[in-house]
Amino acid sequence: MALKQITVTCPHEGDDKGKQFVITRMSAVEADKWGRHCFQAGAASGAAIPGMDPGAGLAGLAAAGIGIFAAMEPSRMDELIDQLLQCVQMIPDPGNPAILLNWQMAQTQIEEIPTIGWLQVEAFKLHVDFFKGVGQLFSLLTLMLGMENNGPTPAPAT
Repeated sequence: MALKQITVTCPHEGDDKGKQFVITRMSAVEADKWGRHCFQAGAASGAAIPGMDPGAGLAGLAAAGIGIFAAMEPSRMDELIDQLLQCVQMIPDPGNPAILLNWQMAQTQIEEIPTIGWLQVEAFKLHVDFFKGVGQLFSLLTLMLGMENNGPTPAPAT
């Protein structure tokens, strides 16, 4: 099965408006490893990060959100964001979407600083958004299991 891909179009006013990018999800193994590394870097900062569970991998990263990067030491943050952006390619000619520029080439075509932040958020969302719906299911399941364990004891059979 192919990895999930999305095509996004830069919505910001300026020189990058309308430029198209393809973002490809990392493999599950790569994404989990990347998520654990993000947590380790966030935890090493000593900052209190809501939802932070260093062993939670990508699911835990989804709970913490993209704000986890603000807690990291700058060089580690840059390294992890660079790893994330490796999944971004650019469509230089919308009339020929089969030709893609890899991230190293695509970044030379980006002219506006907000475009970089927007791509970071779009790539992050692709990798973690599916956990948001699952998280609600786990919360409900946890609640139900807790109620089952704390409910009244059934009356003994007579």
